[in-house]
Amino acid sequence: MLRAACVLALLLLAGCTTYKTWSVADSDRDTATVALFYEYRKFESPQVDERAGVEMARERCRDWGYPGAQRKGEDRKCIDGEEHSCSRWQVIREYRCTGESKSR
Repeated sequence: MLRAACVLALLLLAGCTTYKTWSVADSDRDTATVALFYEYRKFESPQVDERAGVEMARERCRDWGYPGAQRKGEDRKCIDGEEHSCSRWQVIREYRCTGESKSR
């Protein structure tokens, strides 16, 4: 009985994991910054491909003539409800282009 309960608990926890993809929230060539985001709901356990996010930012920076991008910061904000009882969150990660721009 205990084993069945443990298996059930593991299945329920695994069922809450959701895979999210990064999207561009904002980019500013003048400040050489790129902001990416993903959203998730209250009971989801989001998993994102960190390498895909870095590559997305590097690609935008390369379009502007910069050779790379480095993670600058991350913020999480409630977009549906109050902070203590939020039903939908948004994670925004900012990257700064690195190196000398070849297009300026």
